[in-house]
Amino acid sequence: MKSITTAISSKASSQKSDYLAKAAEYYSRAKQLIEVDQDWQASGSMILKALAEERKSENTGLQVMNVIKYQKPKTKLEFNFRS
Repeated sequence: MKSITTAISSKASSQKSDYLAKAAEYYSRAKQLIEVDQDWQASGSMILKALAEERKSENTGLQVMNVIKYQKPKTKLEFNFRS
């Protein structure tokens, strides 16, 4: 069991580093676009892509889902009368 958890966590850290490396590439490309080409729109697009990759890196690893039990509604109406 421990080896499975270790394998999953190493895969997650590998994915995280891949996402962060991709984000760094996008940031350097954005810097080049603004400094060399003076292209504000393309630079902004690269920055948004880099931010998306950073967000992906934060969401790697084990995901826990909450299971909500569905309760079937009552078919009869229940009334409580007090006199």
